[in-house]
Amino acid sequence: MQNRIIEVLVAVATLALYIALIVLLPMVMAEAQGLAYLVALVIFIVTLSAAGYQLDKRVA
Repeated sequence: MQNRIIEVLVAVATLALYIALIVLLPMVMAEAQGLAYLVALVIFIVTLSAAGYQLDKRVA
């Protein structure tokens, strides 16, 4: 597969994960909804960073 296609698929997958976390975490952490949104954002950033790092290693 071309690298651009893989990058787009990874970006779409992490965005879907972020949306799922934004919806589900506040339900699970009802007593601390603000913290749930922060946790969702942190998980999204870590996931996207790790995926980017792996893609960069694959290209090099």
